[in-house]
Order: sequence, then structure tokens, then C-alpha cells
Amino acid sequence: MAKKRKKSKSSQKAASGESDDGGKTTNLPEKGKADRRKARSDGIIMTLYPAVLGVIFGFASLQLFGTGVPEVGAVGMTYPWYFVMTLVIAITYYIQRFTYPFMKINVDEFKAKEWFYVEFIAVDLWLVTWTLLLN
Repeated sequence: MAKKRKKSKSSQKAASGESDDGGKTTNLPEKGKADRRKARSDGIIMTLYPAVLGVIFGFASLQLFGTGVPEVGAVGMTYPWYFVMTLVIAITYYIQRFTYPFMKINVDEFKAKEWFYVEFIAVDLWLVTWTLLLN
């Protein structure tokens, strides 16, 4: 069995939250609270905005593309559902890319994870809305 090591005084102080300045702890600066509040409001916007876009595109897909299945004897060009989905992904990406700066959200800091998140919400709500309208 391995022997337990004793912790040094400085590591014990750090674990207990004490500092070397006589036990006084400092509070977070106000800038940290404002940053957290901004991040929270940005997160709410980045959830609701793609959801609304998805619902709008669900209604638009019903009007423009109907069922998304090529029907026998249909006049005009019919598009398959996977083409419509690719179109929705491309359009919602560019709409969000150019409208987030107007909402004071910095899209230059977005990584692949954030773009996947907002696109997943938009496509998910589009698919749910279109499916419900088709039934």
C-alpha cells in the first residue's frame, strides 16, 4: 500500500480558501459579474433565435416545398427532403452569421461547437415544425 503524504501548509491554505494576507479573502470584481450576466443573456439569445428561425423555416418549407417527396404527376420541380434540409442549414447559418453582430454577439469568437449548437437547434425545430404541419 502506498503511504499518504502530508500536505504542506501552503497547499492546506489554498485548499481551505485562506490566503497569505492574514486570512482575508477578496471578492470577485464587478467586471466578472457583468461578464457572467452578458454570457448568460448571450446564451439565451443563442438558444431562442435559432429556435424561432427553425419554426419560421418549418412554415416556409410547407409553403414552398410541400411534402418534400417527389410525387407522381406533380407539376413543376419537386425537391427531396434532404435538399430542403441542406438549404435550411445553409440559409440559417448565413442569417445567424450576419445578424448576431447586430445583437452584440461576437461571432468571431464562435468555435465549431457553438456553430453546431445553434445549427442543431435551428434544424431540429425546422424538422419538428415541418413534420407536425405535414400530419
